[in-house]
Amino acid sequence: MEKDARYNSPIDNNADNDIDANTNGDGDPYIDNNADKDTVINKIRGIVGFLIDLDGCVYKGETLIEGSDAAIKALKRTGRKVLYLTNNSTKTPQEYALKLRRLGIDADPAEILTSAVATAAYMRRFERGSCYVIGEEALRSALTQEGFTIIEEGNERCAKYVVCGLDRGLTYGKLAAACTAIHRGAKFIATNTDPNLPVEGGYLPGAGSIVGAVRIATGVRPIVVGKPSRYIMEIALGRLGLNKEKVAIVGDRIDIDVKAGKVAGIFTVLVSSEGTLIDKKMRLTPDLVVRRLYDLTALL
Repeated sequence: MEKDARYNSPIDNNADNDIDANTNGDGDPYIDNNADKDTVINKIRGIVGFLIDLDGCVYKGETLIEGSDAAIKALKRTGRKVLYLTNNSTKTPQEYALKLRRLGIDADPAEILTSAVATAAYMRRFERGSCYVIGEEALRSALTQEGFTIIEEGNERCAKYVVCGLDRGLTYGKLAAACTAIHRGAKFIATNTDPNLPVEGGYLPGAGSIVGAVRIATGVRPIVVGKPSRYIMEIALGRLGLNKEKVAIVGDRIDIDVKAGKVAGIFTVLVSSEGTLIDKKMRLTPDLVVRRLYDLTALL
């Protein structure tokens, strides 16, 4: 059994993931069957701030999901605030803004909150020290900007923290170094535990597959900052500066985005297309389901 880094509690390694596909073939928005349709529509019309996921919601890989650009324009045209909330730690807010602009969406770095930035912000509560990082330059940069020192493989025994995110240059040596540091007492922190990353035509391994390898090898569960954790949601809501009743989260994962919204106590919108994976055991029902982001604008 694994040990929780904070509570020293056991984790069941044998739990099965019960997943299924949630589809909305006709493209019409639909509502939680237990909710009054008019009430839900009135609620969404009263939303003035949207936390919008990127991967799988606005685009897949380098391909814009049809209508996403028009949807963002429509939201902003009506004076609503948009904050892009992504668990992907491989780009800086500046790089994400450039990507969105390439795809035809006007975006400012201040409108983007990544799990890398949120993780570095969360770590402000800790004493500054050395970090061994499994992750890419955007994560390393975010930590450096908060005053943490990045140490390289070979010096991991000196690490006070191990910070783990998506790393497309992952090696066995990196995993071994992280495990060594954790075994020697380094605090284990993860940007997120997304199992996969949606791209054109399917999925690639996500940060969760890397975090899981370290977790299994060490028996220590990390502090997770990204969605669905309350930590990133508190930062995001602070950025918007709005009352919770006026905020909605929009994403393509019920186990990540919808759960994050439930944790934060805000309105939840699931973007559900063919092949979208949901976890039936979560027993979480989004307030609204749309086939794509553009369909949301028809209700506003």
